[in-house]
Amino acid sequence: MKTPFSYNTISDFLISQPLTLDVEIDDQYSGCFSVKGIEFEATVLYAGVSDFARLSVELSPAEMLVYLNMFLVWMRESSFIEHFCVVERFLDNALVLLFSKRFGSKDPFLDALQVARWMGDHDAMRFCPDIGIASGTVMAGFTGTPKEYSTSVFGRPLILAAGCARLKLRGDVDSMITFPAEEWGERLLDEVFLPVEYDDPVRGKVTQPQTWRMGEGRVVDFPGMGRLALRDIANVIHSMPSVSAESKAREWVQMIRAKGFYKKND
Repeated sequence: MKTPFSYNTISDFLISQPLTLDVEIDDQYSGCFSVKGIEFEATVLYAGVSDFARLSVELSPAEMLVYLNMFLVWMRESSFIEHFCVVERFLDNALVLLFSKRFGSKDPFLDALQVARWMGDHDAMRFCPDIGIASGTVMAGFTGTPKEYSTSVFGRPLILAAGCARLKLRGDVDSMITFPAEEWGERLLDEVFLPVEYDDPVRGKVTQPQTWRMGEGRVVDFPGMGRLALRDIANVIHSMPSVSAESKAREWVQMIRAKGFYKKND
């Protein structure tokens, strides 16, 4: 039997667990279809590509393809992702990570925060993703036609996490994590984001000063949900990359063209 730590995708989870819904519906207007899914509690981390519309206009289609793959591979570098969550693509401009006790997480919200922190601490190419986190009940299930089925996740937390990412404060910070204020509870930032320690060949064990700051609570008008209290955690230290992901995507496509691997199909 699979352990919770082996769920890498929604499909993997669905085919290995008892279903909440497993019925056949014969609708008068839509016709016959199957409904198969699992309802569970989860924390959703939405990581959207920042300036997706601008990038789509300024980069060529090939450069945008390279950029998105660079973004997804960079996200996968976090060791937390492999242990406590499954990955759900959200359209083509964001990655959605699901954290749940069903996947082995003891504190799904905390694990989501740690992955978000990793993004801010290791953003050497300045992806600067739009990050939102929200928790609640979700339904993972199969959708499609008898010819082809795919898997997806539905529920208020997905919309809320995506909305938090888009409603993040704009300011002179390196990265920001936004979430409903009620998620934070009585936590203390210094206890959630512990100082980073590493071994320096000259200085020995070094403790890196805390670079994350908690903002004041704020209330926003959330489309479809009314007034909502949000909190933000921001990384105030700016990284100075030698090359940006945007320019690197252009370089890769130029190299591909130069080597003759870019073949137009007319």
